[in-house]
Amino acid sequence: MPIELNLKKRVRGWVMFDWATQPLYTLGLTFIFGPYFVSVSAEYFFNIGQDQASANANAQQIWAWGQAVAGLLVAFIGVLAGSYADSTGCRTPWLWATSVVFVICSWMLWYMVPDGSTMWSSLIFFSIAFVAIELAVVFTNAVLPSLGDHRAVGEISGTGLALGYAGGVLSLIIMLFFFFDDGGKTFLIGLDPGFGLLDPEAREGTRAVGPLISIWFAVFIVPYFMWVREKKRLKLKAAFANPSVS
Repeated sequence: MPIELNLKKRVRGWVMFDWATQPLYTLGLTFIFGPYFVSVSAEYFFNIGQDQASANANAQQIWAWGQAVAGLLVAFIGVLAGSYADSTGCRTPWLWATSVVFVICSWMLWYMVPDGSTMWSSLIFFSIAFVAIELAVVFTNAVLPSLGDHRAVGEISGTGLALGYAGGVLSLIIMLFFFFDDGGKTFLIGLDPGFGLLDPEAREGTRAVGPLISIWFAVFIVPYFMWVREKKRLKLKAAFANPSVS
């Protein structure tokens, strides 16, 4: 019974990873930060003398290039990280490292100010955050086979995806109701952004997407680290203890 209960807690902890990470894709990549970055960049290029069409095109281009470079880094480093995780069974320390990088870099999106002066640094921070969370996905996926048989693994993975989408929707609702400012008021219900604590002129409501992603992840990743434990690699330990063992 204790073993079964422990396995259930490991499963619950594992599926919370998707809930914790989804706001990066929903808020950061798709609905809030991505469009905000492009609009600010386009305004910046326009203000330095480009025509509107060229400014818009350049803004879209640098955002796309940022995602392309991040994707290539994930593809290259992810293969190495996956091979390492499978061969050693050592995932948790690397998940801690990528999580810390993600929390810091996603928070730094707050500094994407409307004048575009931090455009390049914000693009770099977002790209690093994206790479970090994708590597974290590699390490958590390496744990999945230890949670059950083939059928159970499929159900657990599907549950994680469903929970992740639900977390993405909820985080988007929170953002649109209380933070994302459009014309000085929040997008859906016309409140002052951040309950009146944030400056709409500086687009602080929209820029709060960074801290929201960061805090959301830091809070909801806790069950994973509490309940998902790595199994000891007995064969690996034996090999280190006796080098003659192949």
